[in-house]
Amino acid sequence: MGYIGSKPATNFETVRKQVSTTNSGTTITLDYSVSSVQDILVTVNAVVQSYDNYTVSGTTLTLGGTLNNDRVEILYVGRTFQTVTPAVGTVTNDMLVNSSITLNGSAVSLGGSATVGGDNTPAFMVYKNTLQDLSDNAFVKVTWEAEVYDTDSAFASDKFTVPSGEGGKYRFTTQLYWIANSNTLDLFYVTYYVNGSIPSIVSSTGNSLNMWSNSGGAEQTVMNTTTLDLSAGDYVEVYGKLNVNSGLARLYSAGNYFMGEKLIGV
Repeated sequence: MGYIGSKPATNFETVRKQVSTTNSGTTITLDYSVSSVQDILVTVNAVVQSYDNYTVSGTTLTLGGTLNNDRVEILYVGRTFQTVTPAVGTVTNDMLVNSSITLNGSAVSLGGSATVGGDNTPAFMVYKNTLQDLSDNAFVKVTWEAEVYDTDSAFASDKFTVPSGEGGKYRFTTQLYWIANSNTLDLFYVTYYVNGSIPSIVSSTGNSLNMWSNSGGAEQTVMNTTTLDLSAGDYVEVYGKLNVNSGLARLYSAGNYFMGEKLIGV
């Protein structure tokens, strides 16, 4: 009768036995590579050995005692014949739990609840809780007194600094709430400085430079969102410029925030 079912990955194999009678020390070289102690049954002078009494590594069998031309029989009950590649879509998260791969020298965990593609960190959010007086009609660095979150401890001294190994594209969002101390606003701006100055991409395209005009009110809010391509060590600050018809230019103690996060997949 012919074989019924799927074609085996390899030919059928009979159980193999290896006998050693000229030996010394604690190790024997196996005829076949095995992956665990359960793959072989070992007897020494006809006494079956417990799995706890020996170890295997590839083709090396290490016994718990010293041999002196003893009769050692090794019965192969499980052997590795070949590597089988799973079909596309057949490997699940449960099959990868507690597994890892190495990418660029770093171990990456697989399976479980791992987030596919990574996450948007470093990330931070800060805000103001005090008034800030400004020089009229001049760009002034905005100060930030409180943090909501700072995943990589990368925000300090009123600026975000890209940590080592975290270069890439970042998205920043800022909202500023201006007041003119009971007088009227004329023009007000919000922009980002990179490494102490407005980057050329900003000054040439206006990508990060928002300007608003208001000739009749004493307060206004403006929001700015942009994406910047940054390298490790680059730092980003928020600057504002407020021109008032008269009186004092000022940022209010509420309604101001600065936040950013690294983008993935771009």
